[in-house]
Amino acid sequence: MKVLTKAEEQVMLILWKLGKGFLKEITDAAPDPKPHPNTIATILKILVEKNFVEYEVQGRNNLYKAKVGKVEYGKRSATQLVKGYFEGSPAKLVSQFVNDNKLTINELEDILQQIRNARNG
Repeated sequence: MKVLTKAEEQVMLILWKLGKGFLKEITDAAPDPKPHPNTIATILKILVEKNFVEYEVQGRNNLYKAKVGKVEYGKRSATQLVKGYFEGSPAKLVSQFVNDNKLTINELEDILQQIRNARNG
């Protein structure tokens, strides 16, 4: 799976939230300051070429829909993050959050319980 640019990711976040949408709906859902519709149309074209988005023609407009799910892309991105910055070790990523005081003891215990449940289930 290819990596998304920041602009492409922004459009994908909108599509994931909407489920599907026409160019105007996607533009309207963009955060302020809203990009020009031509910019979003260009990004959508690129996303179609990258196989992240598909569309169906409805009258004179295209109805866009994500082909790649948010969770699927998130998993892939997390894996790449761990490989690229944490020597392939998810534990090093978690340790970084602990060192930065981004995780509480309760959150760590919840993570440990999820690991136990996954191993037993």
